[in-house]
Amino acid sequence: MKNTLLCTTALALTGLAGAASAAEVSAGAVNMGFSGYFTQHIAIASVDTGANITGTDFDGLDLYTNAEIWFKPSITLDNGIKIGVDVQLEAGSNTNGDQIDEAYMTVSGDFGKFIIGSENSVGYKMTVAAPDVSMIFAQSSSLTSFVPYSGSITHTGGVSVIGADFFRGTLGTTYIENNRNNDAARISYFSPRFAGLQLGISYARDSGQVGGPVNNNTTLTDIVDIAANYSGSFGGVDLNASARWGTASAPMGGVDPEVWGAGLNLGFGDFTIGGSFAEQDGTPARDGHSYDVGVGYSSGPMQYSLTYFLGENIDNENVVALGGIAKEELETIMLAANYKVNSNFKVGVFLANTELTESFSDGGGAAGLDDVEGTVLGLSASFSF
Repeated sequence: MKNTLLCTTALALTGLAGAASAAEVSAGAVNMGFSGYFTQHIAIASVDTGANITGTDFDGLDLYTNAEIWFKPSITLDNGIKIGVDVQLEAGSNTNGDQIDEAYMTVSGDFGKFIIGSENSVGYKMTVAAPDVSMIFAQSSSLTSFVPYSGSITHTGGVSVIGADFFRGTLGTTYIENNRNNDAARISYFSPRFAGLQLGISYARDSGQVGGPVNNNTTLTDIVDIAANYSGSFGGVDLNASARWGTASAPMGGVDPEVWGAGLNLGFGDFTIGGSFAEQDGTPARDGHSYDVGVGYSSGPMQYSLTYFLGENIDNENVVALGGIAKEELETIMLAANYKVNSNFKVGVFLANTELTESFSDGGGAAGLDDVEGTVLGLSASFSF
């Protein structure tokens, strides 16, 4: 099972924010900005699977690549308002059909910033989570490139899909989106930061990534997200916090789904501790909650972190077959260290243990038959430009 779920772009941006440098070539009044990154992982994995997963051997050495190129032309008007475009190209050799990731327009000035187009919500983008300096990220589900806890796996008696709700859902992250909508065509507003506080609001007509008509009776509509983010220092303690809430209209008179979450980081000199929590409600096949906690340490070019993540959701494969509620749970612990060679290149090492457990097998049998557990030791290198 390889590259079923790519590392989320927002998490990749978080990990590279301190290193990326945008190149700009002036073309009259337009700045033709571009930037990007190429991250390569080499890792060895030891994988154990439940009794239902037969004829498999996932142990050994493998590679995982995560790379994007961002085209960011912009223009600044005489009144100081900046108008830009951000188009993000997947640069991997196999992008699973997703050649262009986010694509949107920005309008920014003293009034704040608007993002208009295919992009995540303000709740997602303003989330604060536990320290994690790894380049593969405990919350991104990229570990599935080495440990096959998502996607189709051959079982005794046929093919089953386990762990299908990692991406943007509580099983895999606290960076969730309502009912797992992703990069919907939406408009978002971020206020200026005042006394450390920033507010945001997003609206999407539906969960589609392009415009067009939508049937209110069959599609999630009117997706609204609001969020707040705070950054400040008190008596030598650095504080970063976030809170978010979102709702949407369910089709055919169903229950309107909601999401909410919060995160907090506290910095004490070179140490940072923190965590986050998220919950999805109103989607019987995707309800659940997740949280992470962690500690980070920085000393010159070196960074270290220890991160723990636990996610749970109702298993939508089992709920129909069993006529009741069955659950999946993903637990990951990640130890990582990075060395910043210069502003554009860093190398690192990570050790992770990750385990997916199901309360019932996909066939309705005893727990443990579909479980997957793996330990991964890897090297990473990331070049940004």
